[in-house]
Amino acid sequence: MRKETGIILAGSVGVLIGLTLFGVRKFLLKKSKEYDEYYADFHRHFERKNKDEANDGVEFLAVR
Repeated sequence: MRKETGIILAGSVGVLIGLTLFGVRKFLLKKSKEYDEYYADFHRHFERKNKDEANDGVEFLAVR
């Protein structure tokens, strides 16, 4: 095999590996984003609580 052919082959393999890794990363981030969007509302109500509120009633039972 000539030197030029080896360089072209190595470059092609490198580009193919790079595109594969980029595609897998994009796919995994999409799955994570869909998961986060679905479950974001469940935790949003308990992120910032007002400390002046009394813990009683339904809110107290929901926190426990």
